[in-house]
Amino acid sequence: MDYLEFWKLRQAPFEMNSDPSFFFESRAHGEALARLLYLVADQGMGMGMLTGEIGAGKTITLSVLKNRLRRDLYQVSYIRTASLRFSDLLQEINLQLREDPVPNGPPDVGGGTDTYRLLKEFESLLDRRLRPMGRHFVLILDEAQLLDPKCLEEVKCLTNLNQDGRRCLTIILAGQPELRENLRLMPQIYQRLGIVFHLLNLSRDELAPYVTHRLSVAGSPRQDVFEDACLDELYVFSGGCPRQINRVCKLAVDRACLLQKTVVDANMVRMIIADIRKYFG
Repeated sequence: MDYLEFWKLRQAPFEMNSDPSFFFESRAHGEALARLLYLVADQGMGMGMLTGEIGAGKTITLSVLKNRLRRDLYQVSYIRTASLRFSDLLQEINLQLREDPVPNGPPDVGGGTDTYRLLKEFESLLDRRLRPMGRHFVLILDEAQLLDPKCLEEVKCLTNLNQDGRRCLTIILAGQPELRENLRLMPQIYQRLGIVFHLLNLSRDELAPYVTHRLSVAGSPRQDVFEDACLDELYVFSGGCPRQINRVCKLAVDRACLLQKTVVDANMVRMIIADIRKYFG
């Protein structure tokens, strides 16, 4: 039997994706979202930074932020940066800003480097597509710890467009803790950050509501799928990291289905955790 049918679910509850409908507003995640919304609404801070450990929930928080911004007031460009050059970032930003997102190349501005022409196109797109409609541009760069210092410096320079009374754009840098350390070595950027927030994992008392929330969003008619006794095991292993919680819970509900058990117990969770540790260390 398919485990969704067994548990009477509409969709899988513990997938490792960033579906904003599964966002759980813990104390830390709620504060992160509130600070980012304030940063964007202010429009004059220029830059902000969100950091967190791997799997803490940065990306889903950013997805919720994007969904909550009014489209008549904001244009959002969300880029998972990898290790892109600044010219690559500009190319992607311009593609997202064009009404017809076809890479025809930047307009002729009388020669110059590709980066220069792409930058001129970006300024032109802001002037033609956003300012006349009173919309503010929000650039979200995820995994920004992978950007080299030269690229970060060039990204920072985009905020110079906010001068002369113009509030054109807000940049959000998001990434793992090393992003903060990278920027501490670049005071010309660190001192421009209007908001800085480090996203913590879930606390122990938030674990049960988190699991119940994900099951509920997925359509579960029950709140007692997991025995209370197994939550301590789950928290010790995960440290409250949402991705690790999802990892164990996904395997647990699938295994319970195979065994035709209607409740996930502590022994089952212990076996799954032991198996993960055996093969993944």
